[in-house]
Amino acid sequence: MKQLGIVLPPALLTLTVAALGQGTQPPAARVIDLKAPDGTILKATYFAAARPGPGVLLFHQSNRARGSWSDVAARLASAGINTLTVDSRGHGESGGKHDRQKWAGDLETTFQYLVSQPGVQRDVIGVGGAGVIGVENSVETARRHPAAVKSLALLSGETSRDGLAFLHQASQLPELFVVSDGDEYPPIVEAMELLYITASSPSRRFVHYSAAEEAPWLWYEPFDVGRVPATGNHGTDLFEPHPELPGIIAHWFVTTLLKTPGHAPADTVASAAIIDQIWAPGGVAQVTQLLTEARRRDPEAQLFPEITVSTIGQDHMREGEPKLAVEVLQLVLLAYPESADAHETLAEAYLQDSQKDLARQHAEKALALLDAHAVPASSWTDTEQYRGEIRHGAQTVLEKLDAPAPASSARAPGTAFRDCPDCPEMVVVPAGEFTMGSSADEKSWAASHGGNLESVADEAPQHVVSLRSFALGKYDVTRGEYAAFVHETGYPAGDGCGRGSFKWNKLAELSWQDPGFAQTDRDPVVCVSWQDARVYVAWLNGKVRQPSGDGPYRLPSEAEWEYAARAGSTTRFWWGDDDAAAAGHAWYKDNSGGRTHPVGSKPANAFGLYDMAGDVWQWTQDCYADSYTHAPADGSAAEAGSACMRVDRGGSWWFPAWLLRSATRERNPADYRDVIMGFRLARTLP
Repeated sequence: MKQLGIVLPPALLTLTVAALGQGTQPPAARVIDLKAPDGTILKATYFAAARPGPGVLLFHQSNRARGSWSDVAARLASAGINTLTVDSRGHGESGGKHDRQKWAGDLETTFQYLVSQPGVQRDVIGVGGAGVIGVENSVETARRHPAAVKSLALLSGETSRDGLAFLHQASQLPELFVVSDGDEYPPIVEAMELLYITASSPSRRFVHYSAAEEAPWLWYEPFDVGRVPATGNHGTDLFEPHPELPGIIAHWFVTTLLKTPGHAPADTVASAAIIDQIWAPGGVAQVTQLLTEARRRDPEAQLFPEITVSTIGQDHMREGEPKLAVEVLQLVLLAYPESADAHETLAEAYLQDSQKDLARQHAEKALALLDAHAVPASSWTDTEQYRGEIRHGAQTVLEKLDAPAPASSARAPGTAFRDCPDCPEMVVVPAGEFTMGSSADEKSWAASHGGNLESVADEAPQHVVSLRSFALGKYDVTRGEYAAFVHETGYPAGDGCGRGSFKWNKLAELSWQDPGFAQTDRDPVVCVSWQDARVYVAWLNGKVRQPSGDGPYRLPSEAEWEYAARAGSTTRFWWGDDDAAAAGHAWYKDNSGGRTHPVGSKPANAFGLYDMAGDVWQWTQDCYADSYTHAPADGSAAEAGSACMRVDRGGSWWFPAWLLRSATRERNPADYRDVIMGFRLARTLP
């Protein structure tokens, strides 16, 4: 595990014109006249970039003019961003007097001039403002043109109630806030803090220049006629005592308009509510849902910084809580799928949780990303030193996985093993015999707890079955495991999937990739038919085929499934006879929240198998018969031709507790796909 201390955002360095523009010199700035709707001339300066690109509009504070933005404007033009600075009505060289009634027309005139210039991307616009009128002008412009404005930079000001409401609902608009405790127009600090906490974007940033105490109140900025001496702490006056600030602002617009238009890295402080939610019970699943919904609106949306939530996951590892670590780090990888750092850290968590195939898969993916050099090693740093740390961590995981296991325990009952990186983890089930089916008392109990005697009549007659040792999947086949199969083979998703109904109505928009609810790669795959499962089995056997040509993987027989589910029990459920205890052992109708959950998040049964009851129904090899009269007694599958209904077992997240019984049987057509249907594999042992 990489040792991380307190993580701070990278320093924002002063950016020179040459550094931002990579040496490209833009044309000379030109002074222009803008005619407001009432004929008043507004003086402006246009800093054209040397090549087509975004645009930025900069508004000054009431005690300054447009020239106070010239340094920032020149930096932006050199970087490839066309920039317009303008004197507000009654300020600097503009005509007229300050007139609130003409405010909207002046803003529209200014905005339309900028977006009409040759080479300006009219839908990628940034707005910056200083002081009370500059900030209000900026927020109002963004409010009027939300589709075009992709970034804001606000210094030492405030805005109206409408402006605050806009900032609150613009949940993915990057916003930079700057203020100083020494501001000569208090309570500007509190006003800027109000803007910051009202805004909801997780990518907003706050630059706060601290002092021992705030300056005393003397007068109002908009009506200042020389009563308040300038101290270098308000709006663009901050540039002189803080020469790094123009570079910070320029870097902000380069990031949010050029590098990642409309996006900035998520900030830890701005994401505090999301991070608090991750710590709460069930919070990771809730944040996963929020992220999924945000990505539907904006495929590049981020809700939290990678390193912050990764640190939470690593804390769980340090505390010996691998399952919690895996859950958190799966969320990190969902948010940052191309991060070698995220893959490597998740590989460590999987290894600690004994999920060796997944540990290998993600360690190898981390190394592949590092070797490709196509993307940064992580979203927060890409130094050679840290790339080396990631590489060392991934190689260590692989070395541990490749260490030879004791030969004496290779196939002992209860042993977990994996045949290949893409193979599911299997558990050796001991040889033995059991009584299959349910007693008259159990059928009577089921009929009085939600079923009826007809629905459970097929669980008889009870009969003894003897089985040789075999292996069964430790978990249901996961979405991630199935995705690897689809990625390699191009296997189609099919023509739709049902939505948990007894009557099969396929919906074309649903598939294993989108079952209508959020899933992680560790959720059981759903919307797969018996036929799909068999194709997956054939693909897997192609990877591990024996010299004889036979493949060891298959679907379990119905008898094997029930024997493994009971794990030596003779009670209604594998944990006992009490259906009130179901919530602690399985995901079903009363506790699932209407969706699947990651495999292994409930306790294993006595054979070390997870989710044998609940989460998803599991296909078996058998053809369905309405009684066990002619059922095999050796644990083999009952076959009756290819057109038969196929048996599925185990209950699911959509069904009530009485169906979680080990004896419960269900059947469906071989081409049936539904959001409640999954499968797990069996493996023949030598």
